[in-house]
Amino acid sequence: MSETALQYDAERFVVIVAESFKRHGFKVVQPPAGSRSHDLELVKGDHKYAVVLKNHKAKCNVAQLEKFLDFLDAPGSERFEAGWFISTSGFSKPAITHAETLQSPRLVLWTHLGKEMHRTYPPILTSTPHQAQHSRIARQKYFGIFTCKGGVGKTTIAAHLAGAFALMGYDVVLLDLDPEKNLRKLFMHGPGDEAPSLYVPSKSKGQPGSTITVLNHDEWEPSHYRDMQIIICDCSPVLEQNPSSLVELFDYCVVPTTLTPLGIAKNADVITRTFRHIRQMNKHAGLFALINGYDPSEALAKKNEKLLKHLSSHLSAYIRTDPLSRFIHPEDAVIRFSTTLQYWGFHLIDGSKPTLAFSEQRGKNHPRTDFLQLADYLEGHTEIEELRKG
Repeated sequence: MSETALQYDAERFVVIVAESFKRHGFKVVQPPAGSRSHDLELVKGDHKYAVVLKNHKAKCNVAQLEKFLDFLDAPGSERFEAGWFISTSGFSKPAITHAETLQSPRLVLWTHLGKEMHRTYPPILTSTPHQAQHSRIARQKYFGIFTCKGGVGKTTIAAHLAGAFALMGYDVVLLDLDPEKNLRKLFMHGPGDEAPSLYVPSKSKGQPGSTITVLNHDEWEPSHYRDMQIIICDCSPVLEQNPSSLVELFDYCVVPTTLTPLGIAKNADVITRTFRHIRQMNKHAGLFALINGYDPSEALAKKNEKLLKHLSSHLSAYIRTDPLSRFIHPEDAVIRFSTTLQYWGFHLIDGSKPTLAFSEQRGKNHPRTDFLQLADYLEGHTEIEELRKG
């Protein structure tokens, strides 16, 4: 094969990969007609694998892995020894972190490069110690988390978005701009701790973990923290109290809201005013409205659909005037309701050490998945980057 797979359309790519597996002794079986779960089934002796193929320009993301993992966990999929996810463009850093954290024994990620396939996860072990390779960003990136009204989870989102980036190997600064200083309280190691922080262990063996450092605005000096690549600001609910010198630096601004009938009209107006306020000081930031505390249960599907349509219509008048603003649909990224998030901060009551609502055990954890997917969505919004450059 002299050309890379990206030069073929999706159907041609399936044929190319199938022929390659046949040459390696696999029997290739087409999945049932109309199947949306996988593209091929491979059989060799007693071993059977489900295969998903993605021939995209963009790297594969957390949501795509989650969809495949749900299929592998569904009744009837136990007939497959494992699921192989093959991508021509590779995988986003949040997606790889998600796979490393879950450590599912039935998931294998491959990157298809022309004639060769390289296993991305699980990594191939070598006899030499593995050196940590944290991907560095070109410059420090700034995130502002704003509120549309009290109780929408601004501080919780700021803290756990920091946790998602820490899981990916970044050292993170959390700037507490809220006069209530709840962020500092939540990361204090005991009363009187003047340097709130959190260490997030790496999910990859042999690699160091990452740090989350909480600072006040007057403690922040970018040149003193050059090794900190991600800066997340828990902004003041009084918009005018947020320092313009910081707001001007924001690359991404997130305004969370709940999806409730009584609050939608009011929240939409406040979100729009927040977007306009930010835009007066910052012309390049991506502005995002995010649903927090979302209940995806089937029983609420019709009500959620109507509420989402109503909220979207309220925000659309502004969004049409600002190409860098987005209402994030829950299918793309959302923070689901969970008791672990609801009770986050209980360590303030029982005196235990600060932590995040990310399970330290293997297996699924909705907050961890949701915040990795949010980070994936924000960083992967390539059209906003292109609009900035234009």
